[in-house]
Amino acid sequence: MSHIKRNIIVAVIVVFILSAIILSFTQAKYRTTESIPLIQGTINFSPSDFNIVAMYLNKGDETVSTKKAPHVGYTLNTEQSTCVVDDEEVENGNILFENGNLTFQNMNYSGTKCSVYFDLIPDSEEPTLSISTSSTDNSITVVANASDNVGIYYYYFKIDNGEEIRLEENSYTFEGLVKDDIHTITVRVEDAVGNVASDSREVTVGLKSGDYVLASENAPTESTTDWTGELSYYYIGNPNNWFKFAGFYWRIIRVNGDRSVRIIYQGVADSDIPDSENITGISTQVGNQIFNSSYNNNMYVGFKYGSNSSDYATTHANINNSAILGTNNSDDTTTLNGWYRANLIEYANYLDGNVGFCGDRIPSTNSSVGNGLGGTGNTDTYYGSYMRLTNNGNPSLQCDNKDLYTTTDSSIGNKSLQYPIGLISADEVALTKITYNSSNKGSYLYTEQNYWTMSPSAYSNNAAFVFNVRTTGYLSWSRVNSENGVRPVINIHPDTILTGSGTTTDPFVLSVE
Repeated sequence: MSHIKRNIIVAVIVVFILSAIILSFTQAKYRTTESIPLIQGTINFSPSDFNIVAMYLNKGDETVSTKKAPHVGYTLNTEQSTCVVDDEEVENGNILFENGNLTFQNMNYSGTKCSVYFDLIPDSEEPTLSISTSSTDNSITVVANASDNVGIYYYYFKIDNGEEIRLEENSYTFEGLVKDDIHTITVRVEDAVGNVASDSREVTVGLKSGDYVLASENAPTESTTDWTGELSYYYIGNPNNWFKFAGFYWRIIRVNGDRSVRIIYQGVADSDIPDSENITGISTQVGNQIFNSSYNNNMYVGFKYGSNSSDYATTHANINNSAILGTNNSDDTTTLNGWYRANLIEYANYLDGNVGFCGDRIPSTNSSVGNGLGGTGNTDTYYGSYMRLTNNGNPSLQCDNKDLYTTTDSSIGNKSLQYPIGLISADEVALTKITYNSSNKGSYLYTEQNYWTMSPSAYSNNAAFVFNVRTTGYLSWSRVNSENGVRPVINIHPDTILTGSGTTTDPFVLSVE
């Protein structure tokens, strides 16, 4: 056979196969999967069930085409929306539209073509909007906290006099900025009908939450180096250190060395101005709780604790949660974890889990005291805070890394906490002049209630003790299985921006609120 004849035969075979494929496609109207036999094996293909030919927005006085289904503000017009095959409407064809998502049911025919119409929902209400911002040394992130009775259609973000950036998402980060420069951030939101709301604020690039407090008229004036290695500034007396966050009033304990802000619970913010219930009384705590259910071992002085052992590291390991901390999935709001889950979990991005809370379980090096080992013997153990605060009244904000309670994603500390929440330390209390030797009812930490700190005091006379603040205005200690008040302590992230001045009429406020 000549070369030319062989090529002609091959060409005829190819044409035949292609013709068979084309014919098979044209006859596939009522089939969803085709198999074409070859000399060896088959080719399987699935034809498209349907095509969206067009989508339209009915805006009342006009109808406009759109390439994307609307995500809010519209309903599906089921009478106008149709699907056809060869100009015949598909029987039992269902087009569904919910939460901005189009779905099609009973579309079993290849070549199905759909036209979809949406009707604008009438809406005369304007949206509401407030913006919150956070900042790094070269960026500003803005979050638009907007609501609307139907829904927000677009978010527009602008820095200074720049062009608006239109998004369907409520957050945007402006990058490539210069530290300490001040910019005006403006956000505008719009619903589907065109009702708008806007908000703006000035933001300093790289300004830390603690820097804002320190720059205010009511800044803390006392300072000492804390476990970050930097100066921490703390309040004494009864200062203007009010803080409002997550629907609660708080008082600022100090600006931490990393420029996060440590605050202690002061009560529910039922009004714009704190009243007497936010100053003293049981309303200044979230409930009463024992520190630990057992008391007859050194390990029970711990915010977390290990097991009975002659080895110090095992005794003071971070295995078991104390009763006051509560289980990681606790719903008991008199425990710290339970209260956090009920009230703060949605604000997690604004809290700092890295700076931590000091448990200070290292026994004193004084030769006359015990070594902190487990067991129920008669050997007394006195911990560092006891020796500092009862002997010479010399409080310290230093903390050993293994007793620094931080969250599991932290870069420092023992990384043993599920949530970034703790208690005040006895040393932080003593810095306000509430001490073991001296009552101070003029301190902002005095509430006429007994409440726990998280600082171990001693294991003495076969019982574990932890420091607390007393109704008498003194710093004292209680056996761990006795009940005292619970006042949560949290740290506001340093990159979060604040407003306000710290007074009762103008408290410091996280810019998210």
